[in-house]
Amino acid sequence: MFVRVKEKANGKKAIQIVETYRRGDKVHQKIVRHIGQAVTDTEIEALKQLAQAILVEVENQRQPVLPLVAPEDIYGSSKPKQETADTVVVKNLREEQRIIEGIGEVFGKLYDDLGFGNILGSRRADERWNGILKSCVLARLANPA
Repeated sequence: MFVRVKEKANGKKAIQIVETYRRGDKVHQKIVRHIGQAVTDTEIEALKQLAQAILVEVENQRQPVLPLVAPEDIYGSSKPKQETADTVVVKNLREEQRIIEGIGEVFGKLYDDLGFGNILGSRRADERWNGILKSCVLARLANPA
């Protein structure tokens, strides 16, 4: 597999991860992943670096390396460039706020917004049954099989 930069008719350049294989006597190329399109040289270089990192991951998924060996050592990687001021180190990011915590938050809000929370009535005994019904509906949405 390799990273290919292909110029398109609209002037943009597409960055792709391509695999070459033989079928009979002919050589064919199959696009494994399309990384993106770019116009400027800096965008192209950034996408090529991303493609190289993804290429190492794909190679490691197809044929895992030994536990004590880094995949980059086996499959190779591009030379690391010096970090610039606008580079973000992903390992240093931390979560400050979680907006949605799961299927209960998403579909539970939708369930309440559609008014299904008051299907059986609004008495105290009915609220208990409404909660049970909501739990059953959300469980069925989460695991329909």
